Amino acid sequence: MSNTPPDAFETTQWSIVVAAGDAAAVKHDDALAELCLRYWKPLYGFIRRRGKSVDKAEDLIQAFFVHLLDGPALQIADRTRGRFRTFLLTSLTNFLHNELDRDSAIKRGGSVRLLSLDIRNAEGELINQPMDAVSAEDEFQRQWAITIMDEALSRTGMFYAARGKKALFEALSPCLSAAGAEQSYAETASDLGMTESAVKVAVHRMRKEYRRQLREAVASTVELTGDVHDELETLLSALRPSRER
Repeated sequence: MSNTPPDAFETTQWSIVVAAGDAAAVKHDDALAELCLRYWKPLYGFIRRRGKSVDKAEDLIQAFFVHLLDGPALQIADRTRGRFRTFLLTSLTNFLHNELDRDSAIKRGGSVRLLSLDIRNAEGELINQPMDAVSAEDEFQRQWAITIMDEALSRTGMFYAARGKKALFEALSPCLSAAGAEQSYAETASDLGMTESAVKVAVHRMRKEYRRQLREAVASTVELTGDVHDELETLLSALRPSRER
């Protein structure tokens, strides 16, 4: 009998958690690597906003994933009890609160680095806001939103590349952002050898595809179809300045 709840997606990040938690699974290491590489930035931002130094935050992130790999968290994770981002943040918070587990995880990890982290890039995303201007929880949500939107952009790029339209995606993808919305269609049309009208249609279609990919990216982090809309709202809210929330 399946343990998947009614109205649940067949493949979500919880599916990856299940695979990562099964040490005997063929794709165990690949599953864990995917989890780590996809979601380390929100967790890193959370730790940094709690006042840890760059070096300490990197050490803690590495140790946290060693903890997930060696500990019971992945094995006992219950996909029916919450959203994936909540599971990750709760797991990290518990890890940071438990000094014994944290210290032993760091010792087990030693100098081993499970991840190749682009710390400079992560710090660049943090540097525009003073360390005391955003709470650790808000920073996690903001970085989570950025991660999901980057995922959607990557998916959109792969969608276009698979159809032989990589150059079109690269030329028009800036229009997906608010800043790029002001880009001159006439100039873009000239660069692409298209009419301005054709460029407008292409941008409209790309935005539609991006929205579809964003919804799918969000859907992969929740278990129930009914949670997607609320999660999208949470994501968009996390990107607004705090005074606008």
